[in-house]
Amino acid sequence: MIRYAARRVLYSVPMLFGIASLVFVLLNALPNDIAERRAGDEASPEAIAAIRADLGLDRPLLERYAEWVGAVLTGDLGVSWHNGQSVLTGIVQTAPITLSMVVLSLVVALAIGVPIGVLAATRGGLVDRGLVGATVVAMAVPNFWLALLLVLLFGLSLGWFPATGYVDLAASPGQWLSHLVLPVAAVATVSISVIARQTRSAMLENLDRDYVRTLRAAGVGERSVVYRHALKNAATPVLTTFGIQFVALSGGSIIVEQVFAVPGLGQHTLTALARGDVPVVLGILVLTAAAVVVINLAVDLMNAAVNPRVRL
Repeated sequence: MIRYAARRVLYSVPMLFGIASLVFVLLNALPNDIAERRAGDEASPEAIAAIRADLGLDRPLLERYAEWVGAVLTGDLGVSWHNGQSVLTGIVQTAPITLSMVVLSLVVALAIGVPIGVLAATRGGLVDRGLVGATVVAMAVPNFWLALLLVLLFGLSLGWFPATGYVDLAASPGQWLSHLVLPVAAVATVSISVIARQTRSAMLENLDRDYVRTLRAAGVGERSVVYRHALKNAATPVLTTFGIQFVALSGGSIIVEQVFAVPGLGQHTLTALARGDVPVVLGILVLTAAAVVVINLAVDLMNAAVNPRVRL
């Protein structure tokens, strides 16, 4: 297990370095000149040149890249071109908000999606077809459309939950949770469907295997067969789906944050993009890529722990 973990870590390092390098080159090779945008339409060529020099855009790309890599390795992601704030400070202020929404959404997706998948696989018939049909419909609904519907119905019409805004957990746990109910519902719906369908597929595959027939022939109770044996062996693809959904939810939360006016990392990213604040966008993308690599690594290690054959 230790050798497998070490091998996966070694694979992850060059992958992360490659992603970070690609993001840097793409963002710094944008066709529009950031200096021109900051200077305004009426700015003189001298003013634009001064801004380019101030931002370091007049230097060769390779030189800027080497300087950026050296700074990142020391934990320095640079400063915002808009307000001079540390990029890392801005991320630390907004990332926990998005992370809390994503984690809650994943917990809800697992808590609802796995039982639905198991129920569909074990009951069959109308129950199976009905649940599968419901998951197809849920996957087809865009999260921003669902978010708007939830705001209108439960936020404005019924007034059960706050329509917009965010309250810090330390300030009021109750208000924090009530403000996240609707965003989490909007973000988690598709993940519930994906996890339910993956669980159903994996359960059907395992329930049709010889070891299940042997357990039933030996008189092992159906509940034990389903939950202690079949579900455990079905956990590997479900865990893989869990990791994929973390990435999907992180991206899908951007629009949902806009709808509910949640001041998270997604809104911070869109604001930086609108301002042409390259250091902020670059820092967010690099840290997000690092989080994705770490999550995938964690999922691989959990799969290896559950299923030793993965280590081969």
